[in-house]
Amino acid sequence: MAEYLVLSGIGPDKPGIARAISGEAYKAGCSIEDSRMAVLGGEFAILVLIGGERQAVELFAGKLKQLESETGLTLSMRYTKARPEFKVEKGVPYHLVVVGMDRTGIVFQVTELLSRHGINIGSLETEASHAPVTGTPMFRMTIAMEVPAEVPLRKVREGLAGLCDQLNMDFFLEARG
Repeated sequence: MAEYLVLSGIGPDKPGIARAISGEAYKAGCSIEDSRMAVLGGEFAILVLIGGERQAVELFAGKLKQLESETGLTLSMRYTKARPEFKVEKGVPYHLVVVGMDRTGIVFQVTELLSRHGINIGSLETEASHAPVTGTPMFRMTIAMEVPAEVPLRKVREGLAGLCDQLNMDFFLEARG
């Protein structure tokens, strides 16, 4: 039976971090089931789901201090269970993108609106950048979410339209299939 652990870490960005972690997982006989890695400011952040047979996962877990030394990251591990096969029985998967000029509170206001409708967020990513030529600070948020079947999509769209008008932003909402 497969075992799983989540490895998370943060520290100074440098070449070779992903190689070091994936290399130790490979040597232990584990696989990387899912991962997110990003440079945030001057820091490298990593979140990885490692899977394998119990002995292999324990062997990988025993490499924590070695990996911290090699990568320069502060790492932590936590054992977890496999996520059950996700089947939408009472909801519909949607993809939401919100784009516009950056300002404080966008993530809170959008997620608060979604929460009021009982919408579950599966993943959320944000990115701040500067527009070419003008240098205007721009913001983009991408959300994978499940809209409950009993929630009229019209109400979700109206809520997003009103909020985005207030924030002077655009949004794109489409069903995932």
